[in-house]
Amino acid sequence: MWSQPQTWGPAVAAFAAGVLVLKLKDWFKSLVDKIGALLYDRLAGSALLARTALRRYIVRVHERHERFSVSFRVDDPQAMDMSSVYVPLRTASGFGAGAEQSEAAASLHEARRAVVLGVPGAGKTMLLRHTVLAWCRERYRPDGPPRRAWYGRRRPPKADPGELVDVPVLLKLHEVNLEKGDLRDHIVKHFADHDFPGAGKWTDRALGEGRLAVYFDGLDEVPTDRRKQVADAIGQFMRTHAKCRTVITCRIAVYRGEFTEDADRTLRVQEFDEHLVRRFLHGWPWPQHLAPDTVEQLLGALRDTPQLMPLARNPLLLTMIAYLYSNVYAGTDQVLPHTRADFYKQVTDSLLGDSRRDARFSHPVKKAVLQALALAAQDVPAHVHDRLALPEREVLACVRAALEEQGRPAEKAQDVLEEIVERSGLLLAVDSGERYQFAHLTLQEYLAATRLAADPTGLLTRYRHDSATWRETVRLWCGAETRDCTEVVRAVLAVDPVLAFQCLADAQVVDEGLADEIVGRFWVRLGRATGAERQAVIGAFGVVAGDRRARGDAVFAILSTLAADVRGAERQAAALAALAATNLPRAAERLAELLPGVPAAAPALVSMGDLAVPSLEMAALRGWREALRALWQIRTPRSAVALTAFLADSPSGEVAFYLADLLRDRAIEDALRRTPQRAGVSEYLWVWQPFAVGADDPLVRRVSRIAAGILGEGAQPPPEVEVDPRIVVALGLVHHEAPPGNALLDAGTSAVRTRMFHQLPPEIEAAARLLVDQPSPISVAAWEEANTPVEQPDYDYVNSWHYTLTLVLAAAVSVCGLVRMADAVVGRQPWGPVWLDWATVFLVVGGWGLFFVDEPIGLAVLPVACFCAVAAWHDWFGSEPALAVALGVLGAFAALVLRGYVLTARADAARTPLRRFVRQHLNRRESGGA
Repeated sequence: MWSQPQTWGPAVAAFAAGVLVLKLKDWFKSLVDKIGALLYDRLAGSALLARTALRRYIVRVHERHERFSVSFRVDDPQAMDMSSVYVPLRTASGFGAGAEQSEAAASLHEARRAVVLGVPGAGKTMLLRHTVLAWCRERYRPDGPPRRAWYGRRRPPKADPGELVDVPVLLKLHEVNLEKGDLRDHIVKHFADHDFPGAGKWTDRALGEGRLAVYFDGLDEVPTDRRKQVADAIGQFMRTHAKCRTVITCRIAVYRGEFTEDADRTLRVQEFDEHLVRRFLHGWPWPQHLAPDTVEQLLGALRDTPQLMPLARNPLLLTMIAYLYSNVYAGTDQVLPHTRADFYKQVTDSLLGDSRRDARFSHPVKKAVLQALALAAQDVPAHVHDRLALPEREVLACVRAALEEQGRPAEKAQDVLEEIVERSGLLLAVDSGERYQFAHLTLQEYLAATRLAADPTGLLTRYRHDSATWRETVRLWCGAETRDCTEVVRAVLAVDPVLAFQCLADAQVVDEGLADEIVGRFWVRLGRATGAERQAVIGAFGVVAGDRRARGDAVFAILSTLAADVRGAERQAAALAALAATNLPRAAERLAELLPGVPAAAPALVSMGDLAVPSLEMAALRGWREALRALWQIRTPRSAVALTAFLADSPSGEVAFYLADLLRDRAIEDALRRTPQRAGVSEYLWVWQPFAVGADDPLVRRVSRIAAGILGEGAQPPPEVEVDPRIVVALGLVHHEAPPGNALLDAGTSAVRTRMFHQLPPEIEAAARLLVDQPSPISVAAWEEANTPVEQPDYDYVNSWHYTLTLVLAAAVSVCGLVRMADAVVGRQPWGPVWLDWATVFLVVGGWGLFFVDEPIGLAVLPVACFCAVAAWHDWFGSEPALAVALGVLGAFAALVLRGYVLTARADAARTPLRRFVRQHLNRRESGGA
């Protein structure tokens, strides 16, 4: 009866031992992880683990900045992808007509020490965040080949630091407390907060060697009483660590030239043009139920609201517009508000009354609280603190008072404040909830104006006391309600005529006599004002002339007359700009009429964006070349499609060059792909073939016409045109028959080819030159196949299962052969002639030694394994079984090696220099280029 348990005993013991081993393994792994984490915290800054720490830092910073939430989309699931929404900002250095404009990223790359200035919401912080993310993205490897840890866990290397240059550190200056440490200590803390602990010594070395890029964000957010101290510390940092890249951002109104002596460049963030507005809206995460042409609908609505279009040029205000449109107006018959004040009203009402979020407090109560907070923030004296933030104690006191005015219990103040912050996004908690500020200064100014709706005396008293702070609030007060603003505008006229003119543009009801007086006064000043006053006067004239009332028609008529008057250049230029500022179709028509005799009308038309496209098309049909260049400068899909109608009628290839330049924009590329093209030029149908989408891509035919225009006789590239690199490379690298006498490219003239390559970005030019130096020219057929998908293009034989199984077989039969050889040496089981013993030793040891030196798996390990198999198994199984097994092993080896060879050949075909060049530098499906 005990026989069965005695039989089960070893099995149960084996089972228990297996469970124990598994538990011990898990415990051992946990112990190893804890010890590793402890050692990492202690040694991360050492030379031994510095690169490991940097890999972790790159991953953490990338995760921190790859997605972001705006205040109006406070739910985490609605966080947006930075790469989808961000659009490249433009900056200007210098002032006036001579100001040099360039892409912000390029400007920051060129300057080692820069100050970036901008109005609220211009995108200064997003520029720094995107710059940091771009550095990390170059080194981020989320899909890299996995590695196996020595105790079995797979750990994919997610980052490769590469060359340690300009390692980014982004510091929010409102969080910097110099009483707790200097800027160097805050940099070390930043590393520690991003998975790089104990970075003190490494930071000192990096600062000394100039390997860091330190971005100080928001000097304007530092309290006034500490701002000079922080600015002095930054200046000292820039002088001490002059090798490091340093960038400081600040609002224009707050900056007082603190870094004039230390900074190489002072850059001003420019507002969006229509091209960037469109690009932003195409990246916005629109709800899926909206129509595919939602962006075009919104752009059309913006063009129909002249006062709203200028707001869309500010990134943060454009974010508000997109939110408002996607949640209120899209898919309905409602129209966007026609004034700034109406727009802010719609934004606040929409966010406070969002039906998707449960609310404990009513919309009127929360709006009254916000109005009271806005007035309190506006009333803070300029020399005390930045108005963008209020201490929590003052905020709660203000909320209690507002609740009592509304007949609500004051003890609910904390709950009301939390609901406003968490569910509307209009008010933000900063500094760990110690202070509160409005999401945008203009929202604060609008709510303060509505708080004073019935108190014009209080408004004017505040304005006279601090005119700089209250000027925008006065303007919004005039436009917020349907009221008679005559007395307020008259009082402002005595202090600031320009502001009075702007109020006249915003106000809905003003005495006609006063209005005529103000307009008459500014007719004299049109063209004489300079700087900021000139822009204010032009903008006010544009708004007044865009008014649908009789006053607007009269002003529009006078501006049209002055725009044609060549006797005063400055006055004429101001009139042209004012016409464009109306954002009216009839203004575009008038400017297009003036185009042949008034060259300055072209920039005015360009500033109107798509609104000017129909008028420019008509002008181009009349043969006015200035209209073609203006269409190119607008740089929107609509203007590009309009240019295609003139591709065949441009004898100098001008339109071909314009379109070749515009193709660099992805939105324009997609629009041209959707536009039918009947026939192409057969000699150049190959040019776009590697980048075609589908079997019948219209762009293949359209680009063939563009290429024919570029290579046409006498074709010359217009100034400032940069041809799409995909076209440049095709026409410059591929061996084809080019028409003689072409000024851009002659396939046999290296000097011209060199000039063409200078149009390419530096990294593409360098790679293209390597292809030029190849002994054999690139054929048309090779170019057409350069971007075709290849099976397993990333196959790596050494990291494949074929390689692993080959090694396993080789190791198994080698060990088996060595064991049998050892038995034969001691005489226990003789297995053949003596030379076989030593041959086996020589082949096994020599073959594996050669393998570890050069991995000659197919030439050394395979013969060794097969030879040992035959020798070892001969005496064990007899000659026939030994022969069968040896042939089986040989067949398995041959199959594995042959399969590896085939896949490696395919991978090599995909990694030819031309394919690799196209995939890495030209293919947008791979690179995600814009």
